[in-house]
Amino acid sequence: MTICQNCETAVDGKFCSQCGQKANVKRITTRAIFSDFIKKITLWDKGLLYTTVQLMKSPGKMARAYLKGKRVNFTKPLNYILIIVAISVLFFPRNDLDEAMSGMNNNLARSSWYSDWIFSNITVIYVMMIPFLALVSRWFNKKADVNYAEQFVFYCYLMAGCTIVTIPFTVTLNLLHISALTLGPIGILQYMCWFLFFAWGYVQFFNKQRSYWGGIQGVLVLLIAYIIYIFVFGLLLGLAIFIAKVLFEIDLVPLSKPVQ
Repeated sequence: MTICQNCETAVDGKFCSQCGQKANVKRITTRAIFSDFIKKITLWDKGLLYTTVQLMKSPGKMARAYLKGKRVNFTKPLNYILIIVAISVLFFPRNDLDEAMSGMNNNLARSSWYSDWIFSNITVIYVMMIPFLALVSRWFNKKADVNYAEQFVFYCYLMAGCTIVTIPFTVTLNLLHISALTLGPIGILQYMCWFLFFAWGYVQFFNKQRSYWGGIQGVLVLLIAYIIYIFVFGLLLGLAIFIAKVLFEIDLVPLSKPVQ
């Protein structure tokens, strides 16, 4: 009979029934520390690989399996989307965002501040749309057997899957020296695949395979949630800038300082 080194409980199996620690705890070595580190910062982590494979194979069914309790092999939803978006940013050229911002604003200092802020917070900006997706989806699926929190989990995985779908297109555009924000043939195909993957996951999750309306409804959920999110986000950002200027006399967006 093995004794747990953590809580000193008798262990009958691979893990302690009280604290969950492995029954066989090996001595710490340099190799073990390095191996652990590599697994946590790369896709060699079993949970990330398994979650990604299952998500790409069947997003709706994968999310349903997670909600039903099959969670040991999956990376947690919020952790997963944060990791995936952070990885996708590595493939997105910063210059494309700078050019887009300068095209929208004639003031170089202002556009530079906007692009700096967006690029630094792009993961949070992306993830913050998920509560709105779950809210609109909940309204469209009032009779569904999933609550708001469960739909939030689903959209964490689905949006992560959509992000993975776009990575090969972003890499291709980089290799061809084409802006990732240009609506050329590759860019249009990228957005089409993004929408199709989203609709596919939506149809699977809510079991709407018998009607074309399911896919259309999924796209409507996405568009409505996006419009509401942009409105609320813009309102809050504008309010934050106004308060900072009035109360703290901080000019968050320099208007006259030239870009070095």
